[in-house]
Amino acid sequence: MRLQEPLQRSLRSEIEKIQKQYGYTLSKLSALSGINHGHLSDILRGNRAMTIRQLDALATAFEQPPGWLYELYPDECFAKERVSRPRVIPYLIRCAEIGRQDCIQPIVSKLLDEQKNVDILFSVGERLFEAGKSKESIPFYQLVIENEKDSHSERFSLSQYRLFRATLGANAEDNWKAVIRFEPYRNRLPENYQLDGLLQLANVSFVLQRWSDMEKYADELRLLASKVYEHEWRKRKNAKTCEPLKTERHLVVYYGQGFLLKGAALQMQGLYGEAKKYVQGYADLDWFELLDNTGRMEVEKFKTWAKANMYTYDLLMGDTQVLPE
Repeated sequence: MRLQEPLQRSLRSEIEKIQKQYGYTLSKLSALSGINHGHLSDILRGNRAMTIRQLDALATAFEQPPGWLYELYPDECFAKERVSRPRVIPYLIRCAEIGRQDCIQPIVSKLLDEQKNVDILFSVGERLFEAGKSKESIPFYQLVIENEKDSHSERFSLSQYRLFRATLGANAEDNWKAVIRFEPYRNRLPENYQLDGLLQLANVSFVLQRWSDMEKYADELRLLASKVYEHEWRKRKNAKTCEPLKTERHLVVYYGQGFLLKGAALQMQGLYGEAKKYVQGYADLDWFELLDNTGRMEVEKFKTWAKANMYTYDLLMGDTQVLPE
C-alpha cells in the first residue's frame, strides 16, 4: 500500500508521529497494544492493512480516546476502489457504537455507488441489532429500505421488521406509525420472523386499544403458529436429527398467545362469552409435542393465566359465585 504525501495527514504518519512523542520502540508498542511484532511492522510500513481493532489497541497504548484517528481509517476499507467487507463492516459498527456519524456518511456514500453493497449495510444493521444495539442499527436498516430495488426481497422485508422492532418505544403515536409502516410487509417475512412480528403487532395494538386490529393479528398468529407446529412436528417425526425452526420465543408461546390475545381483544369489547371460548385454546397445552424445559414452563404460565382469565370473564358476566374460589 502506497503511503500518502508527507505533508498530508495519514493514518500511518499520525501513528508514527505519536510513537516518536512517546518514545516507544516497535517492541514496546507491540507489547502495549498486543499486536504481533511482525504484523505491527508490516502495518506501519504500509505492507498490511490495519483492522479497526488494531487501531483501537493502538489508541489504548497511546492513551487516546475511543475513535482516535477514525476519520483517517476509510483508506483501509478500500483497495484499488474495491471494498473490503472484513474491514468496512467492523469499522461501521464501531463508528455507530461510539457515535462517529461524521465517519459513517462518507463510507456509506462510497458504498452506495454499487447496488451490491447494500448487503454490507444490512450486515452492519444485523450485527448491531443482534448485539442489543437496536437504536444504533436504525440508520442502516433505513438505508437498506431506501436503496433496495426489490421490495419483495427477504433483505428488504427483514429490514422493515427490524426497523419496526427497533423503533417501538413509550410514545403511542410513534408506535402506531411503526405499525403502519411495517404491517404491509408482515406476511413477506420468513415464518420464524412472521410469528414474532404478529405477536408484536398484537401487543402494540393492545396498548393502543385498537381491538379490531388486535383481533386480526391474533387470528393470523394462531393460524400461522398452528401451521408451523404441524410442519415442525412432521419434520421431527420423520427425521431423527433435524434443525428446529429458530424463533425468538418458544413455539408454544406463539400458539398460546394467539388464543390469549384474541380473548383479551374480545373482552375489551365486552364480548365476555366469546372471550371464554378462546381460554380453552391455552388452558392445557401439555399435548404440545415439541416441549423442552422452557416450553413446559411456558405451558404452566398459560395454565395460570387461563384460570385467572376464566374467573375474570365469569365475574364480568355477573357470576359472583366464583368469588370464594
